[in-house]
Amino acid sequence: MSIRASQFETNQWGKVIPPVAALLGNEAFFITRIGDLWRKSGKDQGFSERLVLDQSESDIANRVLSELETLSLFAERTLVELRLSKTTLNQPLKTVIEQWIQNSPHDKRLLISGPKLGKSETSAAWYKLLETSNTLIEANHIPSYQFAKWLDSELKVCRIELDSDAKIAVQEYTHGNLLAAKQVIERLKLIEPDLIDGSSLPLAKVLEVVTQSAKYTVYDLLDLALKGDLPRLNRTTDLLKAEGVESMTALWAISRELDILLQIRYRIDQGESANQAISSLRVWRSREGLVHGAVNRLSLTQLRKLLALCHDTDRSIKGATQEPAWSMIKDLLLGLAGHPMTRYPK
Repeated sequence: MSIRASQFETNQWGKVIPPVAALLGNEAFFITRIGDLWRKSGKDQGFSERLVLDQSESDIANRVLSELETLSLFAERTLVELRLSKTTLNQPLKTVIEQWIQNSPHDKRLLISGPKLGKSETSAAWYKLLETSNTLIEANHIPSYQFAKWLDSELKVCRIELDSDAKIAVQEYTHGNLLAAKQVIERLKLIEPDLIDGSSLPLAKVLEVVTQSAKYTVYDLLDLALKGDLPRLNRTTDLLKAEGVESMTALWAISRELDILLQIRYRIDQGESANQAISSLRVWRSREGLVHGAVNRLSLTQLRKLLALCHDTDRSIKGATQEPAWSMIKDLLLGLAGHPMTRYPK
């Protein structure tokens, strides 16, 4: 059976990482955390080389097959990452992944990571094999009603205590975004190290940290885009770039927001009221007004073009093109704000 990322034990790969594992879903926090853990565990276990393959590459199935059949150079052991950019796989790629699972090389380990796959893929042989071996991790968003429980577990691991009002403040500020909540926790650890492990942090301290960190989060970019506040959106985007925020982190947040908006816009086009559609997607109450304005402003076609541009931006970040990733991200945000698009997906 598959493992939920929220229940994944961090020490599970401490001694041995499996020959093949899959990390699939739309939650950037889990993809980042568990992916980093896989890489660190592999390095600690002697896999000193690393190779990243992307589904968008031409003839990707043969490239994966070549890695399966070729020994690592100079007797070094290799971590191989296959990054999926689509929700479906072609038959040659499915076949070679199945071969890898059934006859894994002793000197290599494979991690398949990417978005949540379509129903046609979850019944494929390679997917079922990973489910059976308990090496399939579902890195999906956690429902809003489980966010408080997740936050408690993260605070416990970091040995931080918050009073009840402070916890509510973190939940309201981050709107269920795990990356944003983790950023608040990390700032608390840095700013108040003497209060960690035993002392309960009050609401005032958390609000101070949230206020200090607000201008440095990608989620503020999203709110500014949904508001259509172009001047502040431009300034904040440039600020985050200058601060060294990872372009992939910004892209994950934008992609997630677009996915939600697409689902809401589609339901509205099918006859649901905006309030019904927004409620069905469990949008945080504090953001309902922003989301309502965005889906009224953007058509399904516009949202699909923006999501396609996300895929182009992802390819740029991974080195497939020379176009600056932050320039593409700014175009995405401006498009989300309703500004006429000057860049179109390829």
